[in-house]
Amino acid sequence: MKILLHEIKEKASLDFTYDYQKEIEHIEDILSIKPANIHVDIFFDDDSLTLDFNVKVDMELACSKTLKPVPYHMDINEKAIFGEQEDADFILTNEIELSDIIFGYIISEKPYTIYHPDAKELLFEKEKSPHPAFADLDKLLKK
Repeated sequence: MKILLHEIKEKASLDFTYDYQKEIEHIEDILSIKPANIHVDIFFDDDSLTLDFNVKVDMELACSKTLKPVPYHMDINEKAIFGEQEDADFILTNEIELSDIIFGYIISEKPYTIYHPDAKELLFEKEKSPHPAFADLDKLLKK
């Protein structure tokens, strides 16, 4: 979804749905993603553009231990500022690829680790115990 600046006067709102399924083909921990529901309020003044957006998206992420699918819902509320000023997030151009910017927020906001309910009791390493020759060393060091 592109925003063309010459089409925006002072304020505008957009509601649209965008399917990110093709974008996740190279992302291993996102198994599937449903089309995102996006609402954007656009505020334009002389030297900057501000986008207030809300993104609601459901996806399935891979469990960090078992790789089983885990349903996950995201509700992102963000503000992005375009312009030349120091506090701007992006440079202001005549064309803004909104879907790419929102996908960046989805990727950065998703959890790094997520666990399936079956993974709670799963351990990959056996609990280690000291070698019998050193079993009493712990007691000696505490004295």
